[in-house]
Amino acid sequence: MVSSKHKTFVITTTIRVPILLRDISKNAQDHGHPDVTFLVIGDIKTPPEAEKLCKDLAKDSGVAIEYLDVQTQEKAITEFPSLSGMIPLNSAVRKMIGNFIAYRRGCDSLVMLDDDNFFNSGDFIGGHNVVGSQTQIDLIKSDTGWFSVAEAMVEESGVPFYPRGYPWSQRNPSAINVTRESTSAKVVINQGFVLEDPDVDAISRLFWPIRVSGMNKDFEPRFGLKPGTWCSFNNQNTALAREVIPAYFTPFKTGRNSDIWTSFVMCRLAEHLNGVIAFGDPQVRQVRNPHSLWQDLDDELLNNKATDAFVELLRSTELSQDTYGSALGELLEKCLATLPSLSDIPESEAEMMRDFFLEYQIWQSLFINLD
Repeated sequence: MVSSKHKTFVITTTIRVPILLRDISKNAQDHGHPDVTFLVIGDIKTPPEAEKLCKDLAKDSGVAIEYLDVQTQEKAITEFPSLSGMIPLNSAVRKMIGNFIAYRRGCDSLVMLDDDNFFNSGDFIGGHNVVGSQTQIDLIKSDTGWFSVAEAMVEESGVPFYPRGYPWSQRNPSAINVTRESTSAKVVINQGFVLEDPDVDAISRLFWPIRVSGMNKDFEPRFGLKPGTWCSFNNQNTALAREVIPAYFTPFKTGRNSDIWTSFVMCRLAEHLNGVIAFGDPQVRQVRNPHSLWQDLDDELLNNKATDAFVELLRSTELSQDTYGSALGELLEKCLATLPSLSDIPESEAEMMRDFFLEYQIWQSLFINLD
């Protein structure tokens, strides 16, 4: 069991009043998690009422809830101008500023939320505090090295679907042989499932509305991917152990699917360091903010085309370093060195990969002298 003194930060960006905090902060109180800090990362579009809600909730509940407007964020990272320079305004990537601040304040773990993720039931903080600890867990392994965690979700009409960014070349479940074992393992990342309106590709949303009503009971309360078996995942309702925070970044230039390529980086690092990425509890409901699906489709297209080459590059890169931060540095350096030799991919795809690795290197360099 994880101690109630586990120091957890919950990070969210918001373009609306973050009413999701009402239930989640109360839940933290009800389940005895006093050492929790909520950081709300504001942006240009964030309404003024957001700051008032945070102050009122903090006063009424006694829970640490801090609203950081743009000026406060910039002040907090003034020693690190390179970080500010690669995270523009009006971008969900600003969540990474919250992650950086939480790390510098000594968090044991952090939880990333979107402002349209609403708490469902159970112990939200306790569910995520599994990260960083050794736990008994069922691990899924496939002979292809891929497993869609959507297999563990219940879609109300029985429509098959995949998480956003899952490689299109791997979307053939009948070709996958899966094994499962219960073992003691260290969980380094935990993604709680998102019910109702899950995160799928824009092309899937255009084709058919996906509605998730729950989790397949055969997988409850959570399961993990055996190191070497990969799946795409985003940073909604996702917890990171402290040791992986220096290795987690979503480069802005990669666009809408930057978090997806980051998930593949984390799969590669976890495979190398024998860490487990877990899925399941705690669960939230997504009441999705308005999107232009056609714009989303445009924004995802190049990334989807380049994903097969990207993951092949990651998987073929040998690693030797023994921490997540140092192994990330090794991975980025070797991938950049190999990239020019990949002559069989279009330049637009190679450029996206190059930008991803170069921006990621800036993030990784920020942590070298922090500890």
